[in-house]
Amino acid sequence: MEYHRISFIHNDTEYSFIKAMNDRLTGYSLMSACRIEVQIYMKEHNLKGKYILTGMAKI
Repeated sequence: MEYHRISFIHNDTEYSFIKAMNDRLTGYSLMSACRIEVQIYMKEHNLKGKYILTGMAKI
């Protein structure tokens, strides 16, 4: 497992969180996993609507 900081913008507010992710994910599969994690985060925090993924970095 690797830890990644994922950042996104929703309604002009930037959000960021850290998530442990499978270290075998690369390229498109890693990007898809990050988008799924953002959707889960939004659902857990009652954020509705569109978002813009602004960053992802291994920490």
